[in-house]
Amino acid sequence: MALKTDYKDYIPPSGGRKYKITANSDGSSSVEDITQYQQVGDTWGAEDINQVNKLVNGAVYPNLGTNTNFPNAINQRGAASYTTTTEASIYCIDRWRISKNTTYTVASFTLTAPSYAARACGMWQSNEMGAHQLSIGDDVTVSIYANGKLHTPTMKVIDRDLYDAFTNVPAGYDCDDFEIVLCTYAKDKTKYNLGIYPKKLLSVNYIKWEKGSAATPYVPKSYRAELAECQRYFYRIYNSTWQTGSLISGWGFIVPFDTPVPMRSNPTINFVDAGLKVFAPSGWVNATSAETYGFNKNCARVNVKLIITLPSDIEGRSMLVTGIESFSADF
Repeated sequence: MALKTDYKDYIPPSGGRKYKITANSDGSSSVEDITQYQQVGDTWGAEDINQVNKLVNGAVYPNLGTNTNFPNAINQRGAASYTTTTEASIYCIDRWRISKNTTYTVASFTLTAPSYAARACGMWQSNEMGAHQLSIGDDVTVSIYANGKLHTPTMKVIDRDLYDAFTNVPAGYDCDDFEIVLCTYAKDKTKYNLGIYPKKLLSVNYIKWEKGSAATPYVPKSYRAELAECQRYFYRIYNSTWQTGSLISGWGFIVPFDTPVPMRSNPTINFVDAGLKVFAPSGWVNATSAETYGFNKNCARVNVKLIITLPSDIEGRSMLVTGIESFSADF
């Protein structure tokens, strides 16, 4: 919520303040201010003090969202727009998912859909409750600039399992243009989603959410900092999909990848459509699959082990590998 910034002083007349003292039946006296003020001022009470204290406390809380500066969004997947008519949801710009039949256009940072009824159009981000020090019932304040207007509502984290369907989960914020829903995962209270559900075409410039009931200013992270955070969850390999690997005794055929930052968890491996291949002395050899090997989340490296049949006499020789597109450690 925005704090009051137009406080006024009480201005008494030149003769000063006047008070009326009345004797009470119990022997006490009551004092009444009967001044005819030239300007009636504002009071400063406990509610005001509490809001300022919450603002001070809230100022230490960072933006809990990642990749929230949409005109300068991290978009490792590289598409100009995203949509799906077959899957329940897909990732679009980094860390954000859109629901079936929703279209997200990167250049105009807009959400559209054939229908907006019953939250049919939606975009959300998932995070871990513990990582953000959140619990069910906590206050979270959102600052979102959408369709040319800033909104700063405060809402509570809702337990998704209290409702039989997602469409029945109460919106934390509801206006003419969109809803915001903040709730835990269904049957998993260790994670939560913050979702934006448009009621019409919606352009979102930025969004911030922070723990507490006071909105602090939105300050975008640097592109480098935002990219590093996103790459903990998804890392796109851009070196023309060519890497080198070696057959190592006791391990198998290993392709090492040094990632920019340690990934959040053991990632899944995504492949290019042409398939996974190794250029051996005899020519191209297809791998049947691949898996991570000896993952350590504290190290900025992912070792990929190819399931492939190669002659043992080429052990230790570096060979070209193609077909590995990206790593995903997102939810």
